[in-house]
Amino acid sequence: MRIETNKKNWPMVFHGNGPSKDNPIWQKITTLWENEDSFEPNCTPKQEGITVITWSIPEEMTMLQESFEKMGMQSELIIIPISKPFNWLDKIKKTKEYLDLVETKYIMGLDATDIIVSSDDDGKPTLWYDIKECFKNFNCKLVYNAEKLNWPSSDGVGTNILEDGMNGNLIKRLKETEEFEERIYKNLIGSDFYRFNSGAFIGYTDFTKDFYNTVWNKYVEPHYEKGEDEGFFGGDQGFLRIAQKEFFPDVTIDCNCKLFQSFADVSPEDIKEIYS
Repeated sequence: MRIETNKKNWPMVFHGNGPSKDNPIWQKITTLWENEDSFEPNCTPKQEGITVITWSIPEEMTMLQESFEKMGMQSELIIIPISKPFNWLDKIKKTKEYLDLVETKYIMGLDATDIIVSSDDDGKPTLWYDIKECFKNFNCKLVYNAEKLNWPSSDGVGTNILEDGMNGNLIKRLKETEEFEERIYKNLIGSDFYRFNSGAFIGYTDFTKDFYNTVWNKYVEPHYEKGEDEGFFGGDQGFLRIAQKEFFPDVTIDCNCKLFQSFADVSPEDIKEIYS
């Protein structure tokens, strides 16, 4: 990808999350990617011990599939099928179920419709090795994408749950999570990317299995039927997000954008130290 970076061989997982489609930076990146020549890294995800999964309608061609096609390794991308009408909580349910089949050491989950996996020219040959090594340097067991937007939020954006209603405990936990993210990632670390985003993650498979089983059993299963309304609690993101605090520091977010870069509400100033 013809974007010069200030980090040699920096692995790039670009995530056009939420309203990113209107961001000129994301539009530039997608145009550059569309015009990018195919390339073939000298290692595949499986050779580096990584299984990569996504969630999409099998008959549809997605941005992530095209990204893997450019690398000549579309067969390396495991598509967990979803169908319309969506139950947004299937992303958790089906991930939990599929993790029992994964035999690699690492598991990576990426949204299908708005993620590009690529690198600068220097990093292309070793892309998947670099991704693995970047993750290992977090010294945690599971790392999620970080973003600037607070979604869903306890003040009602992205959720129609009322604090005084029968599901008010979810809003209470969301408030605690918002305060946790601000305390750790904003105030202590000093990052503007201090909100959890579920659209991209990488972790050790065994730990990730335990995490998804806990999230399903403790938070999601009682509310599964409500998942047809993404506005109930922000789909999968609300439930995964409120679980992070009890798993910290084994579960963290990529608040310094070392591996994942989201683009919602991002300005050139936000990424000046990464992109030249």
